[in-house]
Amino acid sequence: MLSGNPSKRSYDNTTMTYGNKTYSSRPVADRVSFACINYDSPSPETPNLASTDCPQGLRAQIQFQSCWDGVNLYKSDQSHVAYMSQIDNGVCPPTHPKPLPHLFYEIYYFPNRLDTSDGGRFVFSQGDTTGYGFHGDFLNGWDTQVLTDGIAQCLNDVDSGAISECPPLYASQDDYSSTNCPERPAIVNEQVRGILPKLPGCNEVTSGPADVPQGVCSTQPGFNNVTNTDGQTTVVPVVNETSVVLSSGSTALYSGCYVEGTSSRALTGASYTDSTGMTSASCGAFCQSKGFNVFGTEYSKECYCGIAISTASTSQSDCAMVCSGNRTEYCGGPSRLSVWSVTSSSGSSSTTSTSSSASASATPSLAGATYIGCYSDNTGGQRALSSRTTDKNMTLELCAQTAQTSNRKYFGLEYAGECWAGDTLASTASAIADTNCNMKCKGNAGEICGGSNALSLFENKQYIKPSNPASVNANSTAQYAYQGCYTEGSGGRALGGSGSGTSYSTTDGTSMSVDLCVQTCNTRGFTWAGVEYAKECYCNIAGPVNGAVLAAGGDGDCSMLCVGNKTEYCGGSSRVSVYQLQA
Repeated sequence: MLSGNPSKRSYDNTTMTYGNKTYSSRPVADRVSFACINYDSPSPETPNLASTDCPQGLRAQIQFQSCWDGVNLYKSDQSHVAYMSQIDNGVCPPTHPKPLPHLFYEIYYFPNRLDTSDGGRFVFSQGDTTGYGFHGDFLNGWDTQVLTDGIAQCLNDVDSGAISECPPLYASQDDYSSTNCPERPAIVNEQVRGILPKLPGCNEVTSGPADVPQGVCSTQPGFNNVTNTDGQTTVVPVVNETSVVLSSGSTALYSGCYVEGTSSRALTGASYTDSTGMTSASCGAFCQSKGFNVFGTEYSKECYCGIAISTASTSQSDCAMVCSGNRTEYCGGPSRLSVWSVTSSSGSSSTTSTSSSASASATPSLAGATYIGCYSDNTGGQRALSSRTTDKNMTLELCAQTAQTSNRKYFGLEYAGECWAGDTLASTASAIADTNCNMKCKGNAGEICGGSNALSLFENKQYIKPSNPASVNANSTAQYAYQGCYTEGSGGRALGGSGSGTSYSTTDGTSMSVDLCVQTCNTRGFTWAGVEYAKECYCNIAGPVNGAVLAAGGDGDCSMLCVGNKTEYCGGSSRVSVYQLQA
């Protein structure tokens, strides 16, 4: 979605957000604001570039739409989304009843660092000198399941903004991101770095007040031929298991991750550096040509040779920088060597940890689960199963435990270290030859953990189909019966109150279940109980109020599993599973 209008050059005080008697509206233009940071002379935020003389930086800010129409995933005129009544808070308009997580972007610029001695000035790339045309785009780049898990687990739980406090997002954090996740080659053949001779898109510098259309160059740039690297996974090597074939036909076996020497190099023979083409095989071939049978790669791009490694081994996680010439293998780390030893002069069909699975179990056997077979995944971009976890020590047992703990009907392993789980198997998934599942598990080389877009698929025999329980005992004498899936109230909570002591709510992000909520409400003397969003509990004495009604989608709208009991449903997003005390 897009927030802001790049054509604007003046403040629009006529286009307003939705409002009613209870919630006032405000100009949509207030979505954009600027803070000129000056510790010695602070000034209030403004809707435009009132000043660019900002010693500590200029902070451009933009709020995004937080209300969805519930029908259209995208419309080019942005009519599929709308702003809340106060943009960053308030209520959604009736035409866009579905609330979204609120996005707020902050971008720092430093105009004071620009040389304006020749009369130049700070402008945005579309030629805007006013700031009224500031805008932002949201385009999801996360795996859908990762983002879904992040929203479900972390939305509103913490306000620090630290990714390390959100487990699903933290799993993607990489200490060597600058090396392991480099900027990709440009798709469009045009200059984007350095001093540009003109503004992008042939835009002209404009100050309004009239709107300015987007500039269009008479000659459009072409496209570069960029290699598609989607789906490539870096495989963690296994000591004495992972091998690589050198150009001579010799085989080298992985020895482990080793620390670099302190007073001298751990491998003291020949060496070279290749910032773009380093691989385990190229390093091995170089060292073998120099008469050395032990070699190691370091810092993504360095190769060292020797007769033997003299330093201590360390954790494999220390060798976590990908090779500059092969994104699917690791080449050491800072002062850490991925060390290999040439073991034979005969060829081998194995080049990485996807080596032949002859020594691994061809037909996996697992307690509490039944092996279904090797199945295709990611066909047409659709995943066979819905949720994913990764672990550098992945095994069949670890994935099974994950699925059984979360009460998932199916689970499958892929790419040696990925565990996928879900209650349904996508229609695009189909049985394929077992030879496609050929990667040894990262945590157990005697087991197979799928392959490239191939799942070692199992059915969890401990799976219990979730439900909205028909009745729940609060204690030996009090029983609550399920009344249905209700919408949240339009003027307040569905199970809200009219005064002190007439309602109660609590949130438990780890233990919430229907039983816990019913017991909580009963203990406090409430006859109605409701669970929502997997972890929220609401109680009152009046039942559904504030315009709450049975959801149009029926029980299917209340389909979020309780965080404390994966066999029960605890409502949904703005949906409440409601229970009433029986006489």
